[in-house]
Amino acid sequence: MGGYTFNKNILKSNGQEFFKLLGTGSKNGFSVFPDFSNYVMISSWKDDSDRKAFLEKNKIMTTILSKCHERIEIKIDPYEFKGSWNEINPFKNDSSYKGGKILIITRARVKFKKILEFIISTSKASKSIKNHSGALYYKGVGELPIIEQSTISIWETEDKMKMYAYNNSDHMKIISKSRKRRWYSEELFVRCNIIHDKKINE
Repeated sequence: MGGYTFNKNILKSNGQEFFKLLGTGSKNGFSVFPDFSNYVMISSWKDDSDRKAFLEKNKIMTTILSKCHERIEIKIDPYEFKGSWNEINPFKNDSSYKGGKILIITRARVKFKKILEFIISTSKASKSIKNHSGALYYKGVGELPIIEQSTISIWETEDKMKMYAYNNSDHMKIISKSRKRRWYSEELFVRCNIIHDKKINE
């Protein structure tokens, strides 16, 4: 996608309820440094046929996909959610934890005057997930570097995710500090069952 620009409205499509095309952080997981080899699309659709039509017929998406060496498709069933993304919560859903692997999405808009403090404070905590048992995948993503921050992580079970979230000292310190110092103007946390995940070679 190097040097490729477009109007976001071109990515709107029939049946689309929510759509975000996001850049990613470095290959190490969570980082302020970009990884230009990976991009993430998060979307919600009224019907799966609308999603498939979008991927097959939208000119921007077909161009993007034609440049992909590999694509991973993950379908999720959100079951716990709190907060908002651009003043809405697109993950509201009547479900519960089904056992097995889960996907976690976090998103926050960092206040401009808190950016430096945020970067310094989170650098250590972002590395702590690497060696944690049960963490299968982790990646920093976002709409804007640093300011519009999101993370995606995949865990073997909900219990293993909770062990990290509530018992890792570095992570707990960051959660406590973010609330006390009011780093974010908006934030969102979502837990999702993974319905299926598959690798698609382009």
